[in-house]
Amino acid sequence: MGIVRKIVKTLRKKEFIPIQHTTDATRMLEDKVALIIGGSGGIGKAIAKSFSESGCKVIICGTRQQKLEKCLSSFENKDNVRTMIFNVANPETFEERIDEATSFWGKIDILVNSAGVHTENVDFFDMKPEEFDRVMNIDLKGAFFVCQAIGKYMIDNNIKGSILNISSSRGSEPAWSPYGLSKWGLKGLTMGVGKIFSPYGINVNAIAPGSTATSLLGIEDGDSINSNENYMGRLIMPDEVASLAKLIVSDVGKMIDGEVIHIAAGRGTFEFR
Repeated sequence: MGIVRKIVKTLRKKEFIPIQHTTDATRMLEDKVALIIGGSGGIGKAIAKSFSESGCKVIICGTRQQKLEKCLSSFENKDNVRTMIFNVANPETFEERIDEATSFWGKIDILVNSAGVHTENVDFFDMKPEEFDRVMNIDLKGAFFVCQAIGKYMIDNNIKGSILNISSSRGSEPAWSPYGLSKWGLKGLTMGVGKIFSPYGINVNAIAPGSTATSLLGIEDGDSINSNENYMGRLIMPDEVASLAKLIVSDVGKMIDGEVIHIAAGRGTFEFR
């Protein structure tokens, strides 16, 4: 009888988890608050708009106030949108920035790290330490410490949130540039941090787009998106990345963890530069 009582007691301790059902797309992120770093850029802005249209409150972060204001003006409903300065190259400011972000709506459920820079106008033999450090400090070191800071915040506040890094298909291709190397590092970081945070109910993933039609590549509205980089013959659209991002950070995507998901028409999976 003692063994039976022990089994019954153990079963009573188990949490009852009901069957999950997909939520209406317009309410997928209802009551959530997302901090989107690099949110005034092409991919970041598309993600911010997609989240906002799904009931999420969004905090768009960037390094230039004028660009943030221009980004904000493109939103039809500004009630659930805020902007703030957040520079991932300055980890010593992260705690203060998180305090500022939580002052808007009292919490952060989702982090999207879309901040990043490219290697500029150099080849392997001309690479200088200054350029190497410039890219790595933002694209990898910054990502490491922002994941650390947000992870600590979520754990301390018992928030079973989501962290999403915006990487690149270059992270699965042969690399020599600081940009390519940083994306290899971000791939490992996503998997490693995912393992650390998983016991706390925090899932960590990354999206790895191929070349995307944004101003970072000099693409503006009305330009051609033709490309010979993949068999689809075109660049990736920011909205495609945003749609995937919304699914991953929603409750529908909660069982996706430690993954780097390519949206690159095969780049980084079976095709390489």
